[in-house]
Amino acid sequence: MPIVAEPIDQVSLNGIDAVQDWIHETQSHLRRIPIVGVLSNKGVFNDDEYLGDGDVMWRFNDRGIRSFCQRIGFRFDQLAKLETPSLASQVLNDLLQQNEIRSRLAEDEVVLDERTNTIIGIVSRTYISYTNEQFLADINQFLISLAKDDAFQFHEAYGINTELTVRFRSEKRHGTIKGRGGAGEDRSLLGLDFQNSMVGTSSVRINYFLHRLVCANGMMVPAGKAINRVFHSGRDVSFQDRLNRRLKEVVRKLDCLTSMLQALASRPFDPERLAQDNHTCRQVFEVIPASKQTICEGEKLALRYASDASEGEKGKMKRAHDAQVIGLIPKYFGGEFAAKVFETSFRDNATMFDFVNVFTEYAKSRAPAQRLEIEEKAGTLAKYIAENARKF
Repeated sequence: MPIVAEPIDQVSLNGIDAVQDWIHETQSHLRRIPIVGVLSNKGVFNDDEYLGDGDVMWRFNDRGIRSFCQRIGFRFDQLAKLETPSLASQVLNDLLQQNEIRSRLAEDEVVLDERTNTIIGIVSRTYISYTNEQFLADINQFLISLAKDDAFQFHEAYGINTELTVRFRSEKRHGTIKGRGGAGEDRSLLGLDFQNSMVGTSSVRINYFLHRLVCANGMMVPAGKAINRVFHSGRDVSFQDRLNRRLKEVVRKLDCLTSMLQALASRPFDPERLAQDNHTCRQVFEVIPASKQTICEGEKLALRYASDASEGEKGKMKRAHDAQVIGLIPKYFGGEFAAKVFETSFRDNATMFDFVNVFTEYAKSRAPAQRLEIEEKAGTLAKYIAENARKF
């Protein structure tokens, strides 16, 4: 049978007090333990669920076992396909007997949630912890130091495993485009998205956040690669300096979101053009997992080539097929607000901004981990379309 893993803890946090309570609750029960101690005491996997040596017996959550498999160089999806009872334990135990893997794990520590005796991640022994408590304090200190014109206020936060995502919106800056049919205003609040994890990653992530007022859709838009990460390394003073420099630069460029909105709103939703660009097409289908498969099965769409079709003909048929599927995304994944555009007379005037918001509206119906993933992928897609607007 497949390895048994607990689901990850994930929660929405609606205020700073709730964030601080979550931080205290999670941090106070985490402990780092060298793996070598258990392995040297003949620790093994049992019952496709436990790792232990007789004195200790640990379970894994989903991210814990995935990070463990990554560390030993074995694909988790292959482990998940095993059906014979105890076979997953046998495979993992066989790998643990290999000198190369034991040597690799000798430098690692498990991160254990002592409340449930569950491994939630793997880190190297040299990993420098940057706690969520310190992370939130540093972010708040920076935001307080800003001028009044750059003031931000708390918007929302999410706790996933040990990863904290916290969003602040600007009190004065917003982006405005024309409403449906060119009438009225469609306003979006501009903000910042901060992420930190005590397991599995070694950097603070700083990006942009967009909150559309008319439908409360959220989107995470990547900041530049040179400024959106601060690695957990170096002396404390050095880290603080690097963090503050990047924070200032991200805030300075906040108005780039307004330009992105204008670019998206000025481009009509055109499935054929999206399908012409292979990179964009791939991005579209990756925003919602299995979206293409869901639509093809629901509409009984199949891409079949004639036996004598040339490569050029195959490419043309594939683009036409992908365009048809992209055109059906609002039907399959759109919600109440998407329907007001794509199922009314406004459909012919739908823009790329309307299309991207199909994804962000759908994201609101998902659990926090998938919601954030969809909002991030939608933001990445939106940024790419805006930066390459001439293609569309």
